[in-house]
Amino acid sequence: MSELKKLMKFRENITHFREDKVPEKSQIQQILKDAHDLIPVKNNMWAYSIDVYGPEHADEKQSVALQTVTGYAKRDFAPGGVEHDNIGKLQELYDGWKEQREKYKKDGNKSAVAKYKGFGFNDQVTAPYLLVYRQKPGYPTDKQLKKGYRKLLINYHDSKQWYISASMHGYGTTLLAAEQGLHASFCKCYFHSLANFTNILAPLKEGFDNIAFLLGIGYRDESLPYNKNPNKSDVSEIVEWK
Repeated sequence: MSELKKLMKFRENITHFREDKVPEKSQIQQILKDAHDLIPVKNNMWAYSIDVYGPEHADEKQSVALQTVTGYAKRDFAPGGVEHDNIGKLQELYDGWKEQREKYKKDGNKSAVAKYKGFGFNDQVTAPYLLVYRQKPGYPTDKQLKKGYRKLLINYHDSKQWYISASMHGYGTTLLAAEQGLHASFCKCYFHSLANFTNILAPLKEGFDNIAFLLGIGYRDESLPYNKNPNKSDVSEIVEWK
């Protein structure tokens, strides 16, 4: 198996990261520099920005975790739902869910990693490093202007071109992280709540599409399981040879 395939196989969208082992900031900085230097972007115009929240933002990331609630009744907590902004109930569910996982670590009972009262959470947003891919106006940077780049606004708001560039960068970053033995996990399931406001999700106040996705980076917590979704299509159902 090629080294590239090994990295792609290593990369998985996981839920739990280790709290007792944190990558060095310089390690993440190098990954992001390599990603910036090596991953293509349309017209060399960045119509997105990447906010990086390190370990010092643990409390705010846990607040974000509340807004990643999953389960059949998760829409009850989203805007317009009957439980919207009921942060107390969300916190109770999250604490119970986390407590179940700690129980699994002690006795290995698989029932302890099931949903708690029908709910779960995308806890990858509490990773040591959380990257927020958000939209920004696509102007040339100061460096580009000094080199003679014509000042022109690339408006990707409607065409979603910035989503393409951000997604390419995000996946490339996961492979560069994998090369360092780090896992990188995507999250797009979250909602905005003024009652539980965080700077991390603040761009959502301008619309759900103002954040492409969140990407958590750190060391995988091997003491907790993660079940892959087996419902994958066959390649022949997706690729059409003409």
